Amino acid sequence: MTLPQVINQFIKNPSHLPKNIIWRFPKKISTQKHIFVLGAPRSGTTLAKLILTSHPYLVGPGYETAFFTYRDIFSFRFKGIKPKKMEELRQNCRDIVEFFDVFTNHVLMDHPEAKYYVEKTPQHVLQLAFLTKYFPNSKFIHMVRDGRDGYCSAKYHKNVVQGSDIKRYANYWRKCLNTRLKLGDKDNILDVKYEALVSDPETTIKGMMSFIGETYHPQQLEPSKYSNNAITKIKTPVFAKLSANINDSSIKRYQKELLKQEIEVFNHIAGKQLRHFGYDLE
Repeated sequence: MTLPQVINQFIKNPSHLPKNIIWRFPKKISTQKHIFVLGAPRSGTTLAKLILTSHPYLVGPGYETAFFTYRDIFSFRFKGIKPKKMEELRQNCRDIVEFFDVFTNHVLMDHPEAKYYVEKTPQHVLQLAFLTKYFPNSKFIHMVRDGRDGYCSAKYHKNVVQGSDIKRYANYWRKCLNTRLKLGDKDNILDVKYEALVSDPETTIKGMMSFIGETYHPQQLEPSKYSNNAITKIKTPVFAKLSANINDSSIKRYQKELLKQEIEVFNHIAGKQLRHFGYDLE
């Protein structure tokens, strides 16, 4: 959700602003277990989420909720839940943490086999400290991708505003990675490199499922299963690969697509973060 969209929400509903502020100071810590997939934009969060939710025990929407971003939570809508019901769910809550638990429990009711709700919103990485504090029993899968490849993908994605300029994207990528790095090693955060996921998907997926506490299901590697999702039905090139077999064709694409000067700009801004996650500076 862009800043103009957020501003417009509060212009339409000015009385919601103070309530939103109050709700972002939770009165309780969740005891439930959710799965959060997050990371810098174009880092493989969508692919990871699709693979996870092709498992019978995991469920999540095909779109990003941006639940914990700076938005009007009192205008939050979800496909399949009528506005009147959503308002009813909110009325029984005192803060955003309690509302998320109530909301996800309601979603899970429609999926008898499912145990966990998977929330995939990349920019939630910027709220990672808040989320790990108030959802200590949840699992957080942090997707990491070479930021230079991320920029190559972002500049063709109209909804990733940072992709309009390499300096802008590099600074945002660095901010996302630094937010994660500030928390250090935590048992409930798993860093998953996009390059590992596409190069050795079975091993990587098994690691993700072990981290969650469930066993790997072979259908998680079947395109017909993980591509059966609302987002893959959007006929745009940026989502085309989500319906195909997983492959590593996008690794180091920046070497062909970026100018030497552009690579140098990115390395200058985010070289420290690239090196931390094992990416070479060329």
